[in-house]
Amino acid sequence: MSESRKPLAPVRPAGMEIIFMYPCPFCGREVPLIAPTQPSMVQCDACRKGFPIVPVDEKHIRFYKAMLANGNAAVDPDFI
Repeated sequence: MSESRKPLAPVRPAGMEIIFMYPCPFCGREVPLIAPTQPSMVQCDACRKGFPIVPVDEKHIRFYKAMLANGNAAVDPDFI
């Protein structure tokens, strides 16, 4: 018995995040962090050593998300 399946419609983004890359001062690996808005210590996922980071401005993050309608404005209009 064969089951007929309807093709799935493409899904639009439900939100967005901005990822910043911080180079590890020990091994040089770029550590990805989702918009860190507070100063903190992070751990490199390669060498496992911790290092402090400089935070990003939360106002800029909110601006980018507002300008891109939380990801919806970034959708390729030729695709939909």
